[in-house]
Amino acid sequence: MRRTIYIFTVFILLCGIALAAYAPDGISMTFIIVMEAVIALGALFGVLPLMQYSRGFQTSLKNISRAVEARNGSAWTMLEQAEEFFQQNTLDGIFRDYQAKLKSQRESGQVLSDIDEYVNDDVLALHCWQSIILQIPGTLTGLGILGTFLGLIIGIRGIGFSTVNAALSSVQTLLEGIQVAFYTSIAGVILSLLFNFVYRMAWNIMLRNLCIFTESFHKNVVPPVADQAMYREQRSARQIADLLERLPKNVGYSVSASSIPAAAAASPDNEQILMPQIVSALQNGEFTFLLQPRYDLNTRKIVGAEALVRWNHKKLGLLSPAVFIPLLESNGYITKLDQYIWEQVCLTIRCWIDEGLRPVPLSINVTKTDILAMDVADCFDALLKKYRLPPRSLEIEIAQNAYQQAANTVTDTESRLREDGFRVIMDGFDGDYVALNAAEGIQADALKLDLRRLSGSQSQAVLSGIFEQARSLQLNIAAEGIENMEQLAALRKCGCSEGQGFFLSKPVTLDEFKAMMIGDKG
Repeated sequence: MRRTIYIFTVFILLCGIALAAYAPDGISMTFIIVMEAVIALGALFGVLPLMQYSRGFQTSLKNISRAVEARNGSAWTMLEQAEEFFQQNTLDGIFRDYQAKLKSQRESGQVLSDIDEYVNDDVLALHCWQSIILQIPGTLTGLGILGTFLGLIIGIRGIGFSTVNAALSSVQTLLEGIQVAFYTSIAGVILSLLFNFVYRMAWNIMLRNLCIFTESFHKNVVPPVADQAMYREQRSARQIADLLERLPKNVGYSVSASSIPAAAAASPDNEQILMPQIVSALQNGEFTFLLQPRYDLNTRKIVGAEALVRWNHKKLGLLSPAVFIPLLESNGYITKLDQYIWEQVCLTIRCWIDEGLRPVPLSINVTKTDILAMDVADCFDALLKKYRLPPRSLEIEIAQNAYQQAANTVTDTESRLREDGFRVIMDGFDGDYVALNAAEGIQADALKLDLRRLSGSQSQAVLSGIFEQARSLQLNIAAEGIENMEQLAALRKCGCSEGQGFFLSKPVTLDEFKAMMIGDKG
């Protein structure tokens, strides 16, 4: 098929030469020579690179097949050392950047970036000047129209009827002008149609080869991000099960374990093991919180932080909330832990203010169980009075499922919180505006879009659609779960101004965050 594209390209150039050779006059020939030059540039910088990309993708498929056939372990182990994976300069340069990114992510334990975050049609369109190449058909047509007007002007200017000979000469001049007009116009249309046909064919061939390459890469080398996230959750569940087995076997507190991950629920005594220790941990002050900074994505200034609970277990060290939160949410004890963390956050802010700091707002998480089990607005109002805090020092993040499953209570709570001066945020938004619209009366100041919960590819098109609809609904969106530069660039392009995630900063201790605030203000 590439040979066919080359033949068509040469055919277009020959057509231009033939049209120039049979031009009726110098003006028509000049216009067609200019058109020919435009087509030659389009072929050189547009069609030729597309054919090279297509050849590069076919070469990469052969390299993947050889790696799969020869591998003893992972195909990536062989391919991560490949210097000419595509045997095409542009693609190999992009792939080297991808190799470096994956090496860094593997070392830090992050989810590996998807190959189509680096090698995709948007990136390749930039490298082959597509935005300019697509203007060529219109340029050719425009040159033809310009020649038409010039020919008509020349013909009309030569009209004179002072004598019979002058009249005959005028008619001849007019006909010559019309000939120029029609010839350049027809030539422009013909060349425009032919070039557009060839370029579109080359582009579609390249896209087909790109899709085949991406599918093969996902299948044989690095799984897509969604699959990796699933594997990571399964691995996390197995780790939780191991942790549970290592905990001392205390007796008591028999409740349902339906919310514990499947692998962790393998031990029938998991609740009897955990609950007494959770109660003891609350009494002994073992629960603490880290702060994950939230940044202005344009200036990289810290504009807030989210308080994330951790269990500082006396034997197992710092435990992830995945170990204990599901169980507490299932039995309702989450409200005790949440109130404890809320108060610790308020106490921390008060200490910072007393030290002369002017802290950024800290976000506190509120669950559906909190909304249904207590008067959240009264609770926060009491905390403000107790610690003498301005309302804007706290931001209340209410879980999305609370909006969907306890809409009336949330609406009332949200309204009272906002009246008291708190900034209210819907946490865990997944981009599903259908579900959002089903929860009527939402008055949140902002939605927090969780990039990890987006279904399918987190492409520029997906994010653009979410933010465009948000603007139409007059909703503000912040982002969380930013794990790579590609997501950050896509969010900026969509107009997102606030965000957090491991790419910007992992959750840090209170002392570390205090130092970051001081440095940011300095």
